[in-house]
Order: sequence, then C-alpha cells, then structure tokens
Amino acid sequence: MQVDNPILNSAVAALNSEKQPHFAAYVDRIVDYCIENENGKVFEDWDRETLRQLVAYHQAKETIIALWDNENNLQGVFMWYNCNEDDQWSFVYNWDEDKKDGDAIFMAFLFASNTSSWKQMVLKFIQIEPDCLTKKLLGVRLRKGSPTRVKYSTKIFAKILKSK
Repeated sequence: MQVDNPILNSAVAALNSEKQPHFAAYVDRIVDYCIENENGKVFEDWDRETLRQLVAYHQAKETIIALWDNENNLQGVFMWYNCNEDDQWSFVYNWDEDKKDGDAIFMAFLFASNTSSWKQMVLKFIQIEPDCLTKKLLGVRLRKGSPTRVKYSTKIFAKILKSK
C-alpha cells in the first residue's frame, strides 16, 4: 500500500520490516483481540492485512490505547482520529492524516473486555488527549442496520473522572 500519508507509509514499512519482529507481533496480538471482540459490524469488509496496517498506523501516530493486564493479556483497545466535525467516515478509508487542530475527535474503534478496562482506557484517553474534554466527540453506531454518525457528550468523561 502506498498512499500520500507519510505516517501510514512509515508504519507499514515498520510492520513489514524483518528488523522489527516484535512490532509485528505486538500489532498481531492487537488485531487478534479486535477480531475476537468486534461484532462483525465494525470491520465488516476489512481483511486482516488492512487491520494490521490500521493498528500500526495508530501506533505510529500515537492514537491507540492497548490495555494489558498483569499477565500480559489484552483487556481493551481504543483508537481515534483528530478531525473536523464535518469530516465523514471516508477519511478513515482514505487514510487521511489527522487534523490535530481540528474541532472534533472521531472515536473510531473501542473494544473492552469489561467495564473496569473501559474506564481505564477512557481515563488514559483523557490524559493523552486532554482536548477531548472540549472538542466535539464523534463516532459511528449501527442503527436500524445502517452505520449512523453519532455525537457523544463529554459528560461521560466527567462522571468517570469524579468516580476516580
């Protein structure tokens, strides 16, 4: 794959490099977890190699949280994009670069093994992306059989912060 996105191209090169087998193994564990935990609606038409590139890309641009327990078992994965509120799902498919100065965050992929893991990832997300408390939060949910764009409230973050 070669698109006009230097971060993606670098991530894919690292993923395919024989000099970085630990990175490829790390990515593969995350991909396995995502495939096992998604419901067939998120990655519906995506093949494994595309998912590997997706995870490597998010790792390279530091927009992924992979939560591991003390026994090195993956407990959750959260990937997001910095964008503008009017951006559409196509920017994910087109591998467009993040808009760090954008007015929104697209919370694209969130899988957790339990509520505690979900809360830990959200708290880490707030720590990594503090702008999430002021930017618009977007996502896609399956509604009536069709992917539908949704807006989330930051109130959920406030509740989690208070219960910390």
